[in-house]
Amino acid sequence: MNLAINLSKVELKKSKEAVTGKMGLSWLTHAMKDFGVEKMISDEYVAGSNREIRYFEKIMAAVMTRVAGGDRVEDVESLRVDRGLVESLGWNTIMSADTYLNLINDKRSNAQLRRVNTELVIKALRRLEETDLTYDNDATYFDSAKKSAEYSYQKSKQFSGLVGCIAELGMINTVDFRRGNVSPQSGIINQFKKAVAQVRTAGKRIKTFRSDSAAYRMDVMRYCDVQGIKYFISADKDKAVRKTIEKIKASQWGVLAGEYSKNEGTRWAETKHVMSKGFTVRMLVLRWQNPNPDLFESSLYCYHAIVTNDFEIKAMDWLKVHNGRMGTIEHNHQEIKSELGCAYAPSHEFEKNRGYFLIGILAFNMLVILKRFYMGMSTINWKIKMLRYQFINVCGKIVKSGRRYCCKIINVTDEVFELYTNCKSKLNCYVY
Repeated sequence: MNLAINLSKVELKKSKEAVTGKMGLSWLTHAMKDFGVEKMISDEYVAGSNREIRYFEKIMAAVMTRVAGGDRVEDVESLRVDRGLVESLGWNTIMSADTYLNLINDKRSNAQLRRVNTELVIKALRRLEETDLTYDNDATYFDSAKKSAEYSYQKSKQFSGLVGCIAELGMINTVDFRRGNVSPQSGIINQFKKAVAQVRTAGKRIKTFRSDSAAYRMDVMRYCDVQGIKYFISADKDKAVRKTIEKIKASQWGVLAGEYSKNEGTRWAETKHVMSKGFTVRMLVLRWQNPNPDLFESSLYCYHAIVTNDFEIKAMDWLKVHNGRMGTIEHNHQEIKSELGCAYAPSHEFEKNRGYFLIGILAFNMLVILKRFYMGMSTINWKIKMLRYQFINVCGKIVKSGRRYCCKIINVTDEVFELYTNCKSKLNCYVY
């Protein structure tokens, strides 16, 4: 068929044909049902009347909206009118935007969302081959003009999310949503203890803890020592740390080696730092030329320090382990904020914003499960943008022939079709 060159002469019609351009959303939902998410949700939420949309369908509709690229509550309406998607899900309908807001408006409901996320992580941890795991923790901030936002140390009205993840799994296992004026240090030790409990429940153990200077706290470090966990934490450059750095002799500064040798202007030195009586840590210090010495920072050099309780690891390996958190927790921050709408607050009401953030976290974790356990390990490092292009936003249709159903994936490459084939082979039941 040769399309008319001038589209202004083409007649435009609205169709309700049962074809969807987001077939991957249906497969995501069926994969989560296969993974046991439906039971996790039904165990947490008590159903209302028989006419009410089930909570599994509500939560998955919210998740699908975010996965598809919608970053507003109202974007769920685009899925609601997608007849092909609704039929492929086997649902009667998809919830409205008002139902979405009601779902995330309740403090109790949001606490249930966090518990569902915990159960999801624990089940995924049990399937993980690795036994010794790494826990990364960090806070992320985003600007907001909403009334419930508060001014942070960045001097902007913001909300923040304190999140932790298991590096080997890639999933966010601990999460708190706060106003911007809450200290980045607040809540770290509580999340750390929750992470340890989750991992133990799954029959694993946390071997390593990594964080920025927000975790440079005695309670965090002592907890690591008690639990036998090696920590790698950026040091807060307070007066005591600066005093320790000043004592480093000129002969102690060395050149970075291995993969860091390209940083020719950076030098490193190792020393010990006494945090309190009877409590000494090993400290790695990096030094480079201060590009803009001024009244407030007159030093000729800039410094970055990392402390650890591992007294055997070599300096360059130490640096590599600590920097590994950039590929996990900081990467996750970028994905949830730029691709899943977690940097957006839909309401002036704090609880609605918390619920919206938690839905984004749940969506992120479900995509990790989809890639790791259903699509194949070749996709594990795919970013969400890539996943949307190759799997989610794919045209398809469910066709019934006799007593059998067929899912037709339309106009895709062999590589894309193989992703669906892999996913199908991992499901313990058919799509219907």
